[in-house]
Amino acid sequence: MLSLFANDRTPGPARHPVLTLLLPLLLTAAAGTALLALTPGLSLQSGMPALVWPFAGLALGSLVRWGWSMLLGLALAAAAASLLQGQNQVHALSSAIAALSGASISYAAWLTLGRSRSLRFRADVLALLLPGAVLGGGAHALSLVLAESLAQGSLLAQLDRQFLTQALQCWAAAAAGTLLLAPCWLADWRAHRLAAGGAWQPGNLLLMLTALGLSLAGARLPLAGAPLLLLPPLLLGWLALRCPLGPAALTALGMAIAPLLLARQGLAPVFAGEQGQLLLWIWCSAMPLVVLLTHGTQGELQLQSENWRRSMAATGAAFAEWHTEPGRNYRSPGWMLLMGHSMGSTAHADDWLDRLHPNDHQRVLQALEQLQQGSEEWQDQIRLRSEDAQWLPFELRLQVRSRDLHGRVGHWLSCLTDTSLQRQAREQQRLANSLFQHLHEGLLITDAQHQVLDANPSYCELMGMEREALIGKPAAPLDIYVLRLSGHDPQDVRELLEERGHWQGLVTLLGAQHTQRRVQLTVSVVPEAEGSARYHVLAVSDRSIELQQRELIERQTRYDLKTGLLNRSEFMLRLKSACRQSEREGFMLCLCHLDLDQFKRINQGLGEAEADRVLVEVAERLRSSLRNASQWSDEVARLGGDGFALLLRCHSLEEARQAVERFLTVLRAPFYLDDQQAPLNLTGSIGATLFPQDASGAETLMRHAAHALYRVKRSGRDTYEFFDTEKRLRNEQRVLAMGRMQQALDSGELLLYYQPKVDMRSGKVLGMEALLRWHHPERGVLGPGTFLPLIEQTGLGVQVGDWVFEQAMRQCSQWLALGLDLNISVNVAARHLQAEDFALRLKELLARHEAAVASHLMLEVLESAALADIDATHALIQRCKGLGVSFALDDFGTGYSTLTYLKRLPVDTLKIDRSFVQNMLIDNQDHALVEGVLGLARTFGCEVVAEGVESAAHAEALLALGCHIGQGNGIAMAMPAAQVSDWVKAFEAAPSFGGRVELPRTGTLD
Repeated sequence: MLSLFANDRTPGPARHPVLTLLLPLLLTAAAGTALLALTPGLSLQSGMPALVWPFAGLALGSLVRWGWSMLLGLALAAAAASLLQGQNQVHALSSAIAALSGASISYAAWLTLGRSRSLRFRADVLALLLPGAVLGGGAHALSLVLAESLAQGSLLAQLDRQFLTQALQCWAAAAAGTLLLAPCWLADWRAHRLAAGGAWQPGNLLLMLTALGLSLAGARLPLAGAPLLLLPPLLLGWLALRCPLGPAALTALGMAIAPLLLARQGLAPVFAGEQGQLLLWIWCSAMPLVVLLTHGTQGELQLQSENWRRSMAATGAAFAEWHTEPGRNYRSPGWMLLMGHSMGSTAHADDWLDRLHPNDHQRVLQALEQLQQGSEEWQDQIRLRSEDAQWLPFELRLQVRSRDLHGRVGHWLSCLTDTSLQRQAREQQRLANSLFQHLHEGLLITDAQHQVLDANPSYCELMGMEREALIGKPAAPLDIYVLRLSGHDPQDVRELLEERGHWQGLVTLLGAQHTQRRVQLTVSVVPEAEGSARYHVLAVSDRSIELQQRELIERQTRYDLKTGLLNRSEFMLRLKSACRQSEREGFMLCLCHLDLDQFKRINQGLGEAEADRVLVEVAERLRSSLRNASQWSDEVARLGGDGFALLLRCHSLEEARQAVERFLTVLRAPFYLDDQQAPLNLTGSIGATLFPQDASGAETLMRHAAHALYRVKRSGRDTYEFFDTEKRLRNEQRVLAMGRMQQALDSGELLLYYQPKVDMRSGKVLGMEALLRWHHPERGVLGPGTFLPLIEQTGLGVQVGDWVFEQAMRQCSQWLALGLDLNISVNVAARHLQAEDFALRLKELLARHEAAVASHLMLEVLESAALADIDATHALIQRCKGLGVSFALDDFGTGYSTLTYLKRLPVDTLKIDRSFVQNMLIDNQDHALVEGVLGLARTFGCEVVAEGVESAAHAEALLALGCHIGQGNGIAMAMPAAQVSDWVKAFEAAPSFGGRVELPRTGTLD
């Protein structure tokens, strides 16, 4: 039965919620009924109140364990016990009310204090005493006496001394019953049974029986032997220290009930009389208190020990506690990891000695012996073998915590501290000190104000000063005057140190013997965990000799060895710098590429040596012609061979022209190489470009100047030419626009609109002209005039033309499938028409669709494009007409065709240009021209389509002249394919030549 009280059961089959509630309820009711039935047997005499009322403990324990639902079981128990004792129903009801009220008050007070039911700490014991024994016992007692009085008669008649005495006796019995039974009811019996070693060890059982036997023996002694009753509580306290709460509380219950039963039989002289009765009550109440207080005190001590162990383990410390008593040793996780043991494994106190270094083993054994002989603590450095067989340094500390009565160590603590990092830190400190003293570079340590704190010997030698003379003085490399003299802004240095934490640069110092030293200075900030930096480290390296050699080498690499002028690489650097300065200050740069004319003949005629003399003389003339000022100067460089470059500052194009002409004039002066030889006449050609008008990079500027020079060489020599920047910009813009059009074609931004061609006489829609549009994501729908002129003479124009063919054929197929018998006209650009594979490509596109598409397709060719090559156009039209398509001559009347040309072009339709149709109502010449075109068309057997029908008046005039096919905005605006079907139905139902179909648009549709 006690196993039902276990808190932590092994998970088993799931129980129904009703069953989970019903079992504790029935158990509580059954146990309560039994206890109430046995309670009269706990009084010393018949008719007297019971000295102990266990039901109070059962009530509080059940409510604490299972909650308010147990009130029903308690009420059933009280009522059932009353009925079993032969009392009437009123008495049974009053007993149930008394049980419920006392138990409710006890449990409510327990919940208010909010303590654990494990009774592990003294505060938990106090919570049991206050609500259970004191407040709950009093409530139980008062409820019982009131219920008894109500059952017997008037309450007011019983409010006398006897009533109060009876209430006090009931309170004492309820308090004792709470202390005796509640701990047994709340104990975790399953955990006790599963605990290591078990709670029912032979030693513990012997203590239980001994304490119980001494209690019985002491109860049979006379009153004078009462002091001997102190021995059983001592044994009970010892038992409480050795085993969990449940067995100790059960033993206390037996030690209390057994003397009580003896006293009832008159076999306990020590508890005879009123004093004995009081002593017996004290005995019954004291036994559970001994267990509870011992258990609570032990729990708090264990908690303190656990908290200390957790705190130590949280620091990562490796420590172990060793006890002479078995089962009490403790090793921290750090200790277990260090020794290679798994958590939960057992180990002896001397297992770790096997890991000691052989040289440390004997010393540690001697220390342990000293601790046995009376020393309290020992501390020293040792070495332990790790899992990978490495010897690691540790600091071992041994401390005695307690000794037995004979002075032998009973509890001692061992703690290991890894000193690897400390040893590494000391080693690093030693190496750092050695490095600081022996490093060839000068090292300086300063504070935040750049006052010297320390300097190594190399720095002292560099400065020619003793260390003591430097300490406390400002650091010379960071002096404001020194930094400025070396070309550094002190404010920039300070900002870089704050931003990056370091700065590096070349500094000129006045070193030993007052000689200037060029040193490489590196300043590093020593970071702080908190706050601003307090220290700086300066590394100073003497670079004087190295820099002198480097400057010599750099001069050889920066200048032309033959002429002494700048070479190409150095000139490019200065060009880039001049461009940046030009952007800041707003002046212009004239970059010139100069080439000597016919210099190859001089080289071949006079020889290489004389030619070199000429180059040197040319270089000198160019150098002497340069302008310069305090802040700037023009530049000249030799690019190689007989090529030179000039970089001239100017403020206008005219000034640049004058400067270029000046250099050409200088070159035209005769060269006298030898007094006995005739003077040498030499000229040069110059290509130039202006910056920032030519806003290009340095390399591009040089290339543009070379392009201009190339044009000079082709057109003649001894002159100059400037690079055409505007033409380059136009070409670049054209390339960008072409790329954007290619992107529009690839991303599906192009689309076709369709404008109707109708029979103005019958009102029938004959066909549609496919008009290209660009649905620009930002500018809306754009007409062909904004982009076709850019691409129509390029290969991209051919790609777009093929795309238009494909889309128009696909749309024609869809209309035919819907029953719309509409011809589709497609405009063909000149470049597209002149492509060698035009007819073959058209054939391939037509092959993808049904045969009817070809007969509904008309290709519109501009008159000017058709007349460009009349023979080729005639042959092409014949090949294409063999595929089933028809041809129209678009914008007829705007070209220069003759009747002979028109006769040779086998076209099917002539389209009168809209400009003539629109003005025919107000211009007699345009009216006559339209009339003439109609006559030509009838003569050559061609249909005529009049473009530009803007109103009903235009339609009437055309019909009067015999032209019945029209197209224009007066009939309908160009529309998307989706609107064509509805428009055709609406127009043929009610033809109109004066209104327009307005379409949503966001761009130009012209």
